[in-house]
Amino acid sequence: MSFKDYLFNKVHGNKLIYNCCWEDPACDRKLLQLDESSELLMITSAGCNALDYLLDNPKNISCLDLNFRQNALLDLKIALFKNGDYSLLWDFFGRGKLDRPKEVYKEKLRPQLIPTSQKYWDTHINYFSGKGLRRSFYFRGGSGLLAWFASLYFSGRPTLKNDINRLFTSRREQNKADLYQKIETALFNSYLIKSFNNSAVLSLAGVPAGQHQLLSQNEATGTISYLQKCFRNTFFNTDPVENYFYKLYFYGEYDKECCPNYLKEENFDLLVERVDKITIETAGISDHLEKTNRAYTHFVLLDHMDWLAENDLDELKREWSLINKKSTARSKVLFRSAATDYNFLPEEFFSNFSLNEQEAKLVSQKDRVGMYQLTALAEKNC
Repeated sequence: MSFKDYLFNKVHGNKLIYNCCWEDPACDRKLLQLDESSELLMITSAGCNALDYLLDNPKNISCLDLNFRQNALLDLKIALFKNGDYSLLWDFFGRGKLDRPKEVYKEKLRPQLIPTSQKYWDTHINYFSGKGLRRSFYFRGGSGLLAWFASLYFSGRPTLKNDINRLFTSRREQNKADLYQKIETALFNSYLIKSFNNSAVLSLAGVPAGQHQLLSQNEATGTISYLQKCFRNTFFNTDPVENYFYKLYFYGEYDKECCPNYLKEENFDLLVERVDKITIETAGISDHLEKTNRAYTHFVLLDHMDWLAENDLDELKREWSLINKKSTARSKVLFRSAATDYNFLPEEFFSNFSLNEQEAKLVSQKDRVGMYQLTALAEKNC
């Protein structure tokens, strides 16, 4: 194992990595076309998108993650819906902080959590205290640490910070392309962005060495050029004012006019009724599929194929074989990749699934995150 892989495994094995989902659920829902008959298997991540998918009223959603901390995060969100107080949900995950989080947690939330979630939040609920150097939950975890470093950098550069604020807040900005170009010039000549060429830094955001290599080899100047292209595509093809993903990490909190669907008050009562459709398990995809009797209609696998393709080809083959075995006819599989083609996929994929490249490419043009070369939608052949 290389030092880069060791570092990635060390970070992933000991920390909460993702404090929010870094995939656009609006794109996902257009591609998946969930309905009341849908049975969905997905990787948990931060749980935001599982809650978003509930708005399409699927039959059930099975959330899996190898990192129990990610499952604990979703479990806490579910507990807040079961508690029935929208304002409390907003304090925790809209603002990322509240007064007396320990007391609120022990009195209202802890009894509804599974034991592993209780164990985690018993010692980490202070993430929501609003105290210390990182005064928001969204500056916690691996991705949050990167966001916090960025916030410190911007605080020392008021002109750049003001320009980014204008990009995110002004609907009347006449020359947004010029404004973005000004921001890009300052940002991509900074040590902040240049630090993203470092595997140790990227491991905090959940990017393994193999995926970093993919990003680097796809661009003439490596990761920096890749990020530049991603940002341009995102901010020219979507409205920055509506981009709650990047705004979250710039401000450290959401606002009620620009936030995930699960945090909107008009969706609260509906999600309270539906959160019991979600089950949580700390397990890998293949291990779960080996033992389940369920046949899934939909799968959301994020970008973990990149890690398997680099580190465990046998597991990649096993996973696709089991997906084929434990899925219904015409089931859909959604995943993302830093690769530029599909050559990393095994024969078990190509012999059983077909890619809908045209639809996936069309929908992903409006992706508000835009961090992947490929957004892949596969459909089982029969």
